[in-house]
Amino acid sequence: MKKDIASIHLIGVCGVAMGSLAGMLRKSGYRVSGSDEAVYPPMSDMLVEWGIEVSRGYREEHVGSPDLVVVGNAISRGNAEVEHVLARRIPYCSMAGALRDFFLEGKEVVAVAGTHGKTTTTALLAHILIEAGLDPSFFVGGVPVNYGSNFRLGDGPHFIIEGDEYDSAFFEKVPKFAVYRPQHLVLTSLEFDHADIYQNLEEISLWFRRLVNVVPSNGNIVYSTACPALHGVVERSFAPLYSYGGTDADFFCEEDGVEGEWAHLALHLPGAESITLRSRLFGEFNRANIAAAAAMALRLGVSPNALRRGVESFEGVKRRQELIYARGKLRIYEDFAHHPTAIAGVISMMRGRFPASRLWAVYEPRSATSRRNVFQNELPGAFAGADRVLIKTPYKLDAIPLSERIDIARVVDDINARGGSAGALRDVPSMVSAIFREIDRAEDTVVIIMSNGGFDGIYDTIRTAADDFFMTDPACG
Repeated sequence: MKKDIASIHLIGVCGVAMGSLAGMLRKSGYRVSGSDEAVYPPMSDMLVEWGIEVSRGYREEHVGSPDLVVVGNAISRGNAEVEHVLARRIPYCSMAGALRDFFLEGKEVVAVAGTHGKTTTTALLAHILIEAGLDPSFFVGGVPVNYGSNFRLGDGPHFIIEGDEYDSAFFEKVPKFAVYRPQHLVLTSLEFDHADIYQNLEEISLWFRRLVNVVPSNGNIVYSTACPALHGVVERSFAPLYSYGGTDADFFCEEDGVEGEWAHLALHLPGAESITLRSRLFGEFNRANIAAAAAMALRLGVSPNALRRGVESFEGVKRRQELIYARGKLRIYEDFAHHPTAIAGVISMMRGRFPASRLWAVYEPRSATSRRNVFQNELPGAFAGADRVLIKTPYKLDAIPLSERIDIARVVDDINARGGSAGALRDVPSMVSAIFREIDRAEDTVVIIMSNGGFDGIYDTIRTAADDFFMTDPACG
């Protein structure tokens, strides 16, 4: 335990990252409490299971007199607990700062950063190292199915961490990844995102260049050749560079057939070598994720056999192309996609995997960027592979300045003008009703639900509606 620190309070504890940090601290022996306005499952249940007391709402009496307060990045000045902490001069830090000081210190930190793919790549890399017997710790922004938790505390030398480019706290306006100071780095992609805090791609690129600049010369940097912006980011690296992506890269992954739920792959290495792999992950995006994780794992000394075991036994990450319902000829998947590139990638993967199925894309613009008109012209093309598109009226659109708001009616018109079939609806019940009015039981149908948030509970709603749909004709189930 850190000297002189026994009790820690987290403001905004029910976020995925903050809640996971609370669990890590509790597991490490600290007395932990927290508070949040939105206290709901699954994180609230996990916090109870870990023995962490959570107060609803923000009041100074919830803080008490802890040795340290961790302030979440959604918390700002004016918050009653923040004002109490500042006035009483209670020591405080960001979530990223707490991770660094309590868990990364003394570890060989491997960070995975990028606009897309970082969660799956982080989880897969950690799993490969576990299968190789290296007993790493990890902290990831999703829940790996193999572990049922966002974090793991191992006794090995490595800490695998997802390097988020979003800022750390109101008093620490730098990306979280800038705080971690990794020895090794995987860069999966770089596009414009987070329009609420970044002005343009160049501003984000600057932070990525700064991240590259702290990787030591005895570290490793693995980066994607498929993303032009990354070439300028890594060009002045002092660490050795290893590329992945297309056939001109040091490492690239090709599909060598599909057998049921398995993709057979060939991972090509420098020097024309290759390793045969088998994976539950499908599509071009996931082949890139596998190549990235494999390249770094091999650089860290993992054997080809351990790599094979890790890739084959990896079950994916929740909310990443996760099958949430299957009955009759209907399959429903959930995905975190919200950026046009990610949306197009998920739809392309589903179209390739289920070429004869009728494909529905059900999308909620929820992120700060997707509710803005940053990608007004790019978004319609992202849905090109879908047979039917339903888009929900954006979440809390009135929080976005009028001149910056995305025009969903125009997105729908543009999709239809391109030969697609799209509509926009205000709420989840209307969307679910529209889906089941049109679905044909005799036709193979795939529904992919895309959002980076709760989508107003659509996941439970659509499963219930699907059961009701099949109950009207049990023979179809």
